[in-house]
Amino acid sequence: MRTLFAVASETFLRLRRDKIFLPAVMIGVGLLALTGLASYWGVEEFFKILYDLGTAAYLFTGAAVAIFWGNKIVSDSRLEGSLEVQLASPISRSVWLLGKFLGLSAALILIGLCFLVAWQGIYFSYGMSWMNPFDLQLFAVLTLSWLLLAALSIMFASFATQAVALFCTIWIFVCGMISAPIMQTLSPETPEATRKVVTAIAGVWNLNSFNISQSVSKYHIPTAPEDIAFRVGYGFLLCGFFLSVACFTFQRKDIIA
Repeated sequence: MRTLFAVASETFLRLRRDKIFLPAVMIGVGLLALTGLASYWGVEEFFKILYDLGTAAYLFTGAAVAIFWGNKIVSDSRLEGSLEVQLASPISRSVWLLGKFLGLSAALILIGLCFLVAWQGIYFSYGMSWMNPFDLQLFAVLTLSWLLLAALSIMFASFATQAVALFCTIWIFVCGMISAPIMQTLSPETPEATRKVVTAIAGVWNLNSFNISQSVSKYHIPTAPEDIAFRVGYGFLLCGFFLSVACFTFQRKDIIA
């Protein structure tokens, strides 16, 4: 356990000092600020526009960082030779990989906290009060989608080259974003076989399920605890699956290749 947290701490410090950290935070905060301005395009739907644009900015900014960093922490360790040095000590490959994921998760959560401060600043700038439980639930579940994408990126990086891993992760991410909308727009004339395939993909891999604001008719209303539990359980289940595959393949791969 001490070894796991040592790897996680080292990864967190490296990512926090990475050149992409500060730009990512600034870009995310800037997008949230623009979201507040854009919400005035429709005064009657202020909160709808605010939440739709805000959650989109939050999701895509964090997703880009999670995908990039998940690929980078594994590929950089191979290129600079630190992977061989660390594995020469009494550290198993699975512990090393899980430590990298924990360190990446901590860095992503830190970015998420910075975004929450910016979101609260938007509230104050428009004369509103403190965030309510709905906002905290909303961004907590969205942050879970970041961790899920980080696990996905690490999984591909564990057995593929840097370019292939990055391409595959982005492609799978896009599939997760469009699977549910495609299923909802299928026409009655769609072949039954195609409908079953699309429905199966949307049922297993649907990143839109992490955006609570798309699933309620009004904002600032309580969300059913069982609904939140389902989304959280779904996210952790997929995280566990991706990390299990990553550890399994990483144990059997030649790290020099």
